Amino acid sequence: MILTSFRFSAGWFCSLALALCSLSALADDWQQFERTQQAVRKFNFDVSFVQVRPNQLITYRWLHGIHEQSGSLSVPLELERLLLQDGVGTDTFRRGDKVYYAAPDAPVIVTQNDSIKELPAILFEPLPVIQQLYDIVPGSSVPLSGRTAQLLRLSARDASRYSYWLWQDAETGFPLRVDTVDEQNVVLDRWMVVHLQLKPGLPAELQSLISAQLPEQPHALANSQAPQDQFKLNWIPPGYQLLAQQAPVSTRSVPVLANWLLSDGLHQISVFVQPTARLPQQQLRDGATTILVTTRQNLDVTVIGPLRPELAAKLAAAVE
Repeated sequence: MILTSFRFSAGWFCSLALALCSLSALADDWQQFERTQQAVRKFNFDVSFVQVRPNQLITYRWLHGIHEQSGSLSVPLELERLLLQDGVGTDTFRRGDKVYYAAPDAPVIVTQNDSIKELPAILFEPLPVIQQLYDIVPGSSVPLSGRTAQLLRLSARDASRYSYWLWQDAETGFPLRVDTVDEQNVVLDRWMVVHLQLKPGLPAELQSLISAQLPEQPHALANSQAPQDQFKLNWIPPGYQLLAQQAPVSTRSVPVLANWLLSDGLHQISVFVQPTARLPQQQLRDGATTILVTTRQNLDVTVIGPLRPELAAKLAAAVE
């Protein structure tokens, strides 16, 4: 009897030990991911990266730095700049919690955000949000951009959401590549560093941002006068919620009758309704982003966001 009890206890302790080991390994994996998130916040750097989509490759330069402000209670000021390397485009820069967009021959637009939305959102969203949406699985180490890179797979818990494969620099934790993949692991969108230079101090190109005279008030969202209450959205993808504040959206000089903005904490999907332009149904995929326009009862319903085309169609059909 004593022997039997001992065997049961030993087996129980063995299972408990295995479970604890698994939890410890999982915690270590998330710590590695958190290391990447801290690297893009804490380091001074000058990076060149490419954004790769089907039939499209765009090169950017990304500068980031920390300015230590005077005073014992002062919080370090984060400064950031994103520039298009090929051609002329919008100059995007950030000072603290304000992001600015400067286009040629146009006034500077200011928004309130603690990251630049053109960069991979998964690098900046709070870790608890990421952990609710994804499971993490480590992969093998490979050479990448002249460095040793460790693969971390972030697998979506819901099939309606895309997954991410992230390669981090083994030495610094800095992200070297982020692939957005579908349920068959087909790459839809690739973000990849081609040059990385960590700096001991604030990059010289960011010095002028410290004292630059910039507008402080974010641009207010225009209030729609359209009869939004005439329309309802009867379904949204799992894990998404309707944001309380909606901004009217228009892709042409046609009034917006209703619009909704959905978010799962990481991604955003826009849905809006306009009088029909009597065009054929349109559907295109720009990397991970689906753009769908469908016509019903003299109305065009448009869906834009990082979701599969069939889910975009289901979302458009949910508008009443």
